[in-house]
Amino acid sequence: MALHETHRYDDIIDLPHHVSRRHPPMSRHKRAAQFMPFAALTGYEQVIEETARRVEETVAARDSQFDRDFGA
Repeated sequence: MALHETHRYDDIIDLPHHVSRRHPPMSRHKRAAQFMPFAALTGYEQVIEETARRVEETVAARDSQFDRDFGA
């Protein structure tokens, strides 16, 4: 794909950066917070861990019952 020179933005490229009179500039801290990763599924890891713990308990109980029934 060849690059072609365009002049579509020549009329605005040297304009000064707009600064709103209505809205004060956002602090760097608040601006950075907008882009921080977030946990979309808050608590999901705890649910998985609890489920795994319950399954392990169930398997252990069945194994011990099997050992009692068949003397393994």
